[in-house]
Amino acid sequence: MTNPEHKRKSLSTPEPEEPTTQPQSNYVTPRGKKQKPSVVIQDKGQPPSSADIRTPTIQRSGTSRAYSSRLSTTEHILTERHAEAHDHYERRLDKDDDSILSLTEPLDRKLKGIAEEIIEKAALFMESYLRTVSANSGESADGMSDAIKPRPDSPMQLSNTPTDPSMSTQRADNTSDNSALLKEKLDEANKWISWTSSSKEKNMYGPIGAFIKYVALVVKEKLTSLADPSSGNGRGCRLVLPSTKSDYNPPDADDTMRIDMGLVGAKINSPVEANNGRVLYYKVIAVLEAKRKGDDDGFRDAFEQLDIYTRQMYQQQHNLRFAWGITVSGTHVRVCHFGPNRAKSSRLMDISKPEGRKAFIKVLVHWSLCEESQLGRDPTMEYLRDLKCWQIACPDEAGSMGEGADVKYYYFTTVSCQADRLFGRHTRCFLATDIRPTAVISDNNPLRPKFVIKDSWAFSKRNASEDTRDEVRSLEKVKVCLLAKAAERDIIIPKIEVGGRVSFMRNGGWIEDNTDTLYGRGKLVTDKAGDVSGLGELAEDNADTVRGPGKLAEDNADDVNEPGEARSDDDLYFRAHRRIVMEPIGEPLRSTTSVAEFVTVVCDVMRCHNAFVNDCGILHRDISPNNILVFRGADGIARGMLIDLDCAIDIDQEKREKREGRVKRKEMTGTLPYMSINNLSGSLVEHTSLDDWESMLCVICWFATLGTISGKRRGDEELAELPIAAWRQESTAKMLTAKSYAFDTPKLFKSTIVNHFKPEGVAGSTGDKSDKIGGGTVGKPDENELLKRLAISIHKCLFQNRRLSPDCYGTFEKPKHVELERRDLSFEELESDELESDELDGLTSASLPMVNPFKERAEKCETISKQLLEIVDKYWKYAMALQK
Repeated sequence: MTNPEHKRKSLSTPEPEEPTTQPQSNYVTPRGKKQKPSVVIQDKGQPPSSADIRTPTIQRSGTSRAYSSRLSTTEHILTERHAEAHDHYERRLDKDDDSILSLTEPLDRKLKGIAEEIIEKAALFMESYLRTVSANSGESADGMSDAIKPRPDSPMQLSNTPTDPSMSTQRADNTSDNSALLKEKLDEANKWISWTSSSKEKNMYGPIGAFIKYVALVVKEKLTSLADPSSGNGRGCRLVLPSTKSDYNPPDADDTMRIDMGLVGAKINSPVEANNGRVLYYKVIAVLEAKRKGDDDGFRDAFEQLDIYTRQMYQQQHNLRFAWGITVSGTHVRVCHFGPNRAKSSRLMDISKPEGRKAFIKVLVHWSLCEESQLGRDPTMEYLRDLKCWQIACPDEAGSMGEGADVKYYYFTTVSCQADRLFGRHTRCFLATDIRPTAVISDNNPLRPKFVIKDSWAFSKRNASEDTRDEVRSLEKVKVCLLAKAAERDIIIPKIEVGGRVSFMRNGGWIEDNTDTLYGRGKLVTDKAGDVSGLGELAEDNADTVRGPGKLAEDNADDVNEPGEARSDDDLYFRAHRRIVMEPIGEPLRSTTSVAEFVTVVCDVMRCHNAFVNDCGILHRDISPNNILVFRGADGIARGMLIDLDCAIDIDQEKREKREGRVKRKEMTGTLPYMSINNLSGSLVEHTSLDDWESMLCVICWFATLGTISGKRRGDEELAELPIAAWRQESTAKMLTAKSYAFDTPKLFKSTIVNHFKPEGVAGSTGDKSDKIGGGTVGKPDENELLKRLAISIHKCLFQNRRLSPDCYGTFEKPKHVELERRDLSFEELESDELESDELDGLTSASLPMVNPFKERAEKCETISKQLLEIVDKYWKYAMALQK
């Protein structure tokens, strides 16, 4: 689904309501998530501040899931997201956890005291006024606090602090007007407080907004009396205000869903009644979703919609570490916290009761006075107003940012990869330079990126020195082992500049940014005096376990690349915020312009993969389009580069642990549509380089079916009718069945996959010229034939290899040394439950031991891998010649 184009705005104009655009960058970065169009960050005339939290404008040129393997019709996207949201509600939500409410308590002691004062005054004023209204109307006041007596003759004065005349210019509302406005907002909010489920949902929006504005007025009354007149920003505090527009589709959304209300941060001297229109996802602090019924169904429906909206926040806000949200079901309010692994919701706050109203006031006040990092923003990223670009801090050496480690700053205006899932690594990539601009960035003076900065939340061990699967460590090993050999081997490898775990300053010391920190258990690296201190003790380390097949089969995520589930007592998995700077910058696999370019790139990648295994002892384990980049040198020839070592393992380390008896359960890693059959099945056969070769075969088949030439690919509807579309099934079991069927025999592989390759490329010749491909002399084929032969050659080497016994041919287990009259079963038969009885009775007899074809292949992995390398070497040379 393509968003409408928006007219170009001047960099000096006030901030528009809708996004502006710039020409799209061709650059794409190493990363571990789905590829997204570039995001060009433009200045809007009002750069981010502590009270105006903003993220960049998004430019889109394609579908919401703009990476080439996704069937991305609008209907498919929304269906998938609703299914994911329901799954998250059932399996990823921890309910009634009020510990999240303490995460936004002001860290500064003085501000904490001010917050308590504001909460008490706001609650007291509200209860006093509501009792007055109730008494004057003759209604029962049973719901009101007995401790609060009606005071109809008392002045509605909120603050006891005399107004400083010097502050009058900073106030949008004077004291008397403020008192009238407070009562006006409470009159409107009372409609929500006395809500009945028989009313229409749309009638809730105004009263809910009035409640929030009432709290903002109280916060403003206090903070403007304390603010430094020279700063005018309330010491970094903010007013939390609702969007003026309710029930709307944000202009930067990639779907058609309408949010009920967006909450934004405004400077404390901003008018509470300012018209902020349809607030974009990149500006909201939180989304509020309301349902008229106050039962469990109302909360479930509100949460599932909030789940979908919050993923949009992650996608649009490149500096968002975690997210907040609010559900309203009738008079029941719940605060929701979305971390990298799970969501948590507070116990309900019933605003029909005094204690519930005060609890919600407390939430809004804390959100107004806390640090931006407590709202989820990344304190290591800063918008430079004078230069109109972003500054991002990175460790200047391998390790962590913090005491004793230098910090190096980089500058960027373009985001080439967005985090577009609610849970996971939230990988983002920025195209940056290490040279600070000397003049304002503009069309005439663009920023020229030299590096890719990959920012992600990867599963890790708490002790960084013991984290053998750290991508920084793997990249450093690649640099040491291959950098000097890369030119001689004629391969392109990613080169790391710096990288490590992200830390930031808090309470006078450096604190590492990880999931412990997100939940208030973070530990300061050191304070100014060198003493260890912090916000609480770290949870105890737990040995990494791994995801079993049963749990994985239920997952809806495309990326199942997690090395294991390190569980603490509250079922959180430990992730560390990691940032890596590397080069060169490349383009996505979908950018190839000919079959010859595509073949060159995929063969290059497997040549690089072979070097990783044999020279570095690193097994990649996540071959997918997302992790393949196209690099073009000065000669313009397309070359391939393998990136993203988040899932990679140190082969030697794994062997040592195995010898020492530290046996681990089977891991399932990779990107689902491209995972090997052995991997998908949850087999106990170890993951070897052959699994990566099979993943590359899947990539080749997918692109050959979809089309390898940019701009000339099949549409979603046409692709959905082909057998390969089953690889995109939401059920892992269905993916497994489809692949096992398609790859079992050469006949099935050709009929279900190869025969559906998209005809494209340059027609061949049958004249005098001949070339050698795959060891045989043939007439020069057309480019489409080149792809078919490459796919068939790899398939034959993997599944019909003559160096294996016939029992190991194909994809299914079969009796050992027994000649069977085999027939090709239809895809429908393989899915049918009836297949478990008559068809397989003779094959599963206890008298006939069954052979797992993947086990023998794993044992002969080295031999088969050499054969596969010979194949791609020959096709690589041929495709390179075609490019020249």
